[in-house]
Amino acid sequence: MRGRRVGLLAVGLLVGWTTASWVGIYRLRLTVGRLLTALPDALMPRHFSVLPPPPPERVGVWDVDPAVARRRLRSTYGFRRLVRAYFHCYDRDGRRVHEVGSFVYRPEGLTGSHQLHVRLFPAADGGTELWCHWELNANVSPLAHLRRQGYDPAEGERRLRELLADERISAADSPSVVDA
Repeated sequence: MRGRRVGLLAVGLLVGWTTASWVGIYRLRLTVGRLLTALPDALMPRHFSVLPPPPPERVGVWDVDPAVARRRLRSTYGFRRLVRAYFHCYDRDGRRVHEVGSFVYRPEGLTGSHQLHVRLFPAADGGTELWCHWELNANVSPLAHLRRQGYDPAEGERRLRELLADERISAADSPSVVDA
């Protein structure tokens, strides 16, 4: 019986990963986030709740559309897509704005102590809102990561602006973020 469950889990993971690769991880996360916002929070475990991004994490707007931002983060700056992350969305002018990318940069590699987590949201003007924080690497310190030990939005912004120094990013005039 246990072997059957492990086999089903393996098949499920394979199908999930294949689907994510085919449709795009950000599209899969976006679809799941939209579906989850339709369900009452009381029915959802916290790690499946769709949360508003913390206002201190807002960096500003990158003067490129989200597709270009996703491509540049990966190909030019060495970020990796982050599948295992909370879903985020917020209300802007009465409309829900869902995250369209979740990326991680680990300066010391996969097993380094810290990581820079960046979230992308479509900006009203066609650009890309950047939200980020510096945190303990979930691969190395999973419990401390979940407890938000070492969580630092200001350090995240400093590091992100340093990495993207040649890019045009506006100041962080924070929108009113409201629970979605």
